[in-house]
Amino acid sequence: MIKKSAQKITYEKFERERVDSFLAETFKDYSRSYFHKLIVGGKIFVNGKTVLPSAKLKHGDVIEFEFAKEQTSGFIKPEKIPLDIIFEDADIIIVNKQPGIVVHPSYGHESGTLLNALTAHAKGKYNPYLVHRLDKDTSGLIIFAKNEKAKISISKQLQNRAVRKIYNAAVKGTIVENQGRIEAPLGRSPQNRKLMTVNPTAKKMAITEFKVIARRDGYTLVEVHIITGRTHQIRSHMKYINHPVIGDAQYGGPETVDGKTYNRQMLHAYNVTFTHPRTCKTVKFFAPLPKDIKEIFDA
Repeated sequence: MIKKSAQKITYEKFERERVDSFLAETFKDYSRSYFHKLIVGGKIFVNGKTVLPSAKLKHGDVIEFEFAKEQTSGFIKPEKIPLDIIFEDADIIIVNKQPGIVVHPSYGHESGTLLNALTAHAKGKYNPYLVHRLDKDTSGLIIFAKNEKAKISISKQLQNRAVRKIYNAAVKGTIVENQGRIEAPLGRSPQNRKLMTVNPTAKKMAITEFKVIARRDGYTLVEVHIITGRTHQIRSHMKYINHPVIGDAQYGGPETVDGKTYNRQMLHAYNVTFTHPRTCKTVKFFAPLPKDIKEIFDA
């Protein structure tokens, strides 16, 4: 018998949105297709009634569903890949992800991922659950839950913006202000659907705060706090203010500094703060600045 956990959430946005899209964005360890299957199977209720996959939510709708305990690791091959574990207990594991490693298996990346490494580390004692993601070339802290209760707790905190995430970014140009705030909506680029941009069709508001840590000729190191958690938010917002991230060719960032080539965006998840799912105490974790970012400003 599969153990299930009931969920009830209220849709608080004012724009209309498909149920499966909203749930996949809210519970980031599950795919849209997963929720689509739940809808088709009559397992998702909006205001107490089953809905069609094409149904769109409106402000105030109450969504109820149950997720089966996810067989995350059952389909993932354990692989002995080095891990930089910052913290681990019975409920969570915090990893300092290295640049260049994909977080979870997907088309084109069926193995060699962080989840493959964690599945091997778990040795069958628990299933590592994704609660959020980092881009392949972004380094730094990422949280995994070790049981369903912890996964749901942290997912809800992410949904309620109660998880504080701080990044370091090395960007092009000298930022004159010591600190700033960017409020600009993000959406898929009409020219390139793989990119997120501030454009006339963008509807999802994104808020990014930053403060300057260091400056050198033509480059700035900033500490970035994302209030919202949109896809490619920091990369897109920094391009929007004409300070793209170094190494981020997709968003117009320079790939060479002092004759040295950087093949990944100089973006690092430096600090994460949230409420521990079991103790209910605030916990805070840090990952040191990686060498490739540090060397740009050591010079």
